[in-house]
Amino acid sequence: KPFTAKLATRAAHGQDPQPQEFTFAGDDLKNPAIHASNFLIEVYFRADGDGLIIGKQQRTGYSLQLRDGRAVFRVAAAGGVSAELTSQAQMSDGRWHHVLAESDRESRVLSLYVDGQLDGTGRGIDKVSLANDGDLNVGGSSEGDHLSGAIDFLRIAHGTLADAYTSIEELYAWQFDGPVRRDMRGVPPQGKGR
Repeated sequence: KPFTAKLATRAAHGQDPQPQEFTFAGDDLKNPAIHASNFLIEVYFRADGDGLIIGKQQRTGYSLQLRDGRAVFRVAAAGGVSAELTSQAQMSDGRWHHVLAESDRESRVLSLYVDGQLDGTGRGIDKVSLANDGDLNVGGSSEGDHLSGAIDFLRIAHGTLADAYTSIEELYAWQFDGPVRRDMRGVPPQGKGR
């Protein structure tokens, strides 16, 4: 539903903030409902079998799951418009994997990145709404499609890597060799704190 809030804005530097009412609706709301925007799903998980990683589906929507050990990224809109991309990489091996599934709606391309590398691309869908009233399911659904494994990190972003002015290489380095692992000098933390 649309959300209205009063936010303080400044007409010019040095002026007192003036409250102004803003209404956010559709793609302006940053929540798991994807309307017509680009989006991506990023997850770090390990699995020893198939199952749902994440999904928000009810005839329309999106999902990322393991099927036959491979990541399957699916998007569906009203009218039966859908697209699906399956990874080349096998991931039901009990080891930790980083997967990024991306839907570029402007160029109609789905992409899958596995462990910091482009795994594959395929046909996507254009800017039609994927929004639905279904639940956001993580790691399983009420229908019993449960992931056999564990999820350490999950992100849904309203945009692509290009929209964020980054690349898979930069993101992967940040996640696995960035500030969480080293300080600004590149030195690993010593003792209990930084």
